[in-house]
Amino acid sequence: CDTLSVSEQSPLRVEAPCQYFGKCAGCQLQHVGYSDQLEFKRQVVERALVQANPLFAKLTVAPVSQSPLPFGYRTKLTPHFDIRKGTPPDQVPIGFAMSGQRRVLDIEDCIIGTDAVRQGAKQARKEAKAKMSSYKRGATLLVRETNVPKGDPQGDVSSIPAADLVKDYVLDFKGWVTDVVGELKFRFPASSFFQNNASILPAFTGYVRDELDQWSRRLAVEDGSGELRYLIDAYCGSGLFGIACHAGFDKVLGIEISNESISCANDNAKMNGIGNCDFLLGDASKLFDKVDTDPRHTAVIIDPPRKGSNPDFLDQLIAYGPRVIVYIACGVPAQARDINHMFSRGAISIDGAVAAVETKPSSVYEVVSVQPFDL
Repeated sequence: CDTLSVSEQSPLRVEAPCQYFGKCAGCQLQHVGYSDQLEFKRQVVERALVQANPLFAKLTVAPVSQSPLPFGYRTKLTPHFDIRKGTPPDQVPIGFAMSGQRRVLDIEDCIIGTDAVRQGAKQARKEAKAKMSSYKRGATLLVRETNVPKGDPQGDVSSIPAADLVKDYVLDFKGWVTDVVGELKFRFPASSFFQNNASILPAFTGYVRDELDQWSRRLAVEDGSGELRYLIDAYCGSGLFGIACHAGFDKVLGIEISNESISCANDNAKMNGIGNCDFLLGDASKLFDKVDTDPRHTAVIIDPPRKGSNPDFLDQLIAYGPRVIVYIACGVPAQARDINHMFSRGAISIDGAVAAVETKPSSVYEVVSVQPFDL
């Protein structure tokens, strides 16, 4: 259903800064102040967990870690257009879906994009309009921020410090992008997946790295079994978390089903001068066929796509029994479902409660923190 009018405004309502808000089907919360948005999103995580299992109401969801940039943060936009019969080429709208309709809303500027992306979007619109008559059914455009050597957009970034690169944009689906996370550089195809809020990535990856470091030192003190020595990065993509969290580990093993992503991950490790990372091609559901590290000294990062992981992988994870698991998710309901799967296998304890199973797993985990980030 659509909102036709507002008879009484909530005290939380603010004036949405985007001129297209309410008409564009993209951003949904611009009429809510940012601090209230963060609390709303925290409650979304909370509800997703409880819907997966009422017992998960006992889990504490921490306040959402805010984005350094509430606007001007997004490093990728994909405006599109449809060719409708009878519409003159110079009047074809280019933008995003219109709210409540199967039509495209013409959007000249998207304020959630970075400065480079907004500049690139204007150029993409200009180029598309110039050749609009050549399209038959419409198309999706790609605009991605990249980092390039100053004065040489096509230059080699591998030997240049991240701090010395400048922002630019890429419009070609077959082009390549260089993203910067702190002092690290990541290079990958423009058409592939990478987190689209670069401003929060140093804090995001830093949180995971610090948590792993703290648990490594804590476990070594608590039971004397030694620190974490190995890190497995499942669904590793182009190596973001494995590379960002490599310090302190003897070996980092990443795995991904895409040959192109594995090639990028290994190249990125080399470009950043990191020698303890090895990224291998393979299906995450058969990940542990390639793992020979001692689970008592191993941490596993799971960063699956929005649809989440799958029961086969989760069962193998439980059977392997790593000392620490970090589950990173962009699809919170799928994450909650996966946690519930592990609980149903007797592998997770919630406030002392463990599911009754015929065969008790070798390791039983406690959910010690739920930390959302505003990506």
